[in-house]
This record gives sequence, structure tokens and C-alpha cells, in this order.
Amino acid sequence: MKKYRCIICGYIYDEEKEGVKFSDLPDDWKCPLCGSSKDLFEEIKEEVKINTTEIEDNNEEDLRSLTNSEIAYICSNLKKSCDKQYLEEESNLFNELYIYFKSKINNEDGNLDDIISLYKDDLTMLNNAMDISSKYNDRGAKRVINWALKSTNLVNSIIKTYKEKGMSYIKNSKIWVCDICGFIYIGETPLTMCPICKVPSIKILEVE
Repeated sequence: MKKYRCIICGYIYDEEKEGVKFSDLPDDWKCPLCGSSKDLFEEIKEEVKINTTEIEDNNEEDLRSLTNSEIAYICSNLKKSCDKQYLEEESNLFNELYIYFKSKINNEDGNLDDIISLYKDDLTMLNNAMDISSKYNDRGAKRVINWALKSTNLVNSIIKTYKEKGMSYIKNSKIWVCDICGFIYIGETPLTMCPICKVPSIKILEVE
């Protein structure tokens, strides 16, 4: 019998305890703790130590320009960071940048496949960053990157499901987002605590 772990909140599905094989669970089965879909579970296997190799710096030609959507997202997060530090002037400036770049988003060509591709790139980048943080045993960086990995995996799964099911996936449902780590939950009421960063529900806000 096997065990599977939710990569978002850490909930463990034990086939022996539950009496049902994980593969036999219906496709729309969700994590009982955080509501994540079945595809966000991974089989728990015996850990194997891997030697860390040197990671080469990316060549300059591998870099690309950020889209207006990405810049708007970054400015929005920087504004929130300034708010938490009571930096009013800086917060207002980042908000102006966010509004400006957000107004440019409609002029960009793109579809769900483009977004999924971007998230795939993000996951590659975050995994590389985790390797580097592990190499230098930077616990603070590892913690933040771990949050980002979980949130990115979750959003990627939601977008893929939305692409498959369309508006019926979120129709008549509320969407909640953790203001700290970006965790997304679809349901009538928010969870009592974010399963990723552990903040209380007061920090899990409804998307209007």
C-alpha cells in the first residue's frame, strides 16, 4: 500500500488507512484540508540523497523582457510590502506603476496555454533557486521559495482545470486568496488557516 502527500498543505493520504487506492479515487476528489485537486498529490517515496552539482549562470541570451502583466504583478506585491512597512510614499509610487502597467495588459496577446507555459518556466526557476538555497543552507530563502513553489503549483493546476471545464469550474463559487503567500481556495467560505504560510483566515481575502 502507498502513501501520497498533498504538495500544498502536506496532508497525507494513506491507502492502507483509508481502504481505497489513491488511483481509484474519482478525478474530482479534493484534499480534505486545503481543497487542492488530486493532481497536486505526490507519492511518498524513500528519500535518496543526491549530490548537489554546481549550477551554471544563465547566459544573457536566455533572458527575456517581462510582460505588462508580470510587471503589474510585481508592482502590486511591492506595494503590499511597503504597506506592511508603513512606507506610504513608496507604496503610492508602486501603486501608480501597478495601475499604469495594468492598463496595458489588454493590449497583450495571450491565452491560457501561454499562461501555463509561463508557470512552467516559473517552476523551473523556483526549483533552481531551491537547489542553490539548499547548497548554501539558506533556511530563510528555502522557506520563501517553498511557499512560492506551492502557490505556483496550485495556480497552475487551477488554470489547467479551468481550461478543461471552463466557467462551470468557478460558476457560483467564491475565490479566496491568501494576502501573504498567494494560496488560492475555491469555496463558499475561506479556510480557518492558510495551509501554506499558516496565517489566520483574516488574511485570506475574497476576490471581487
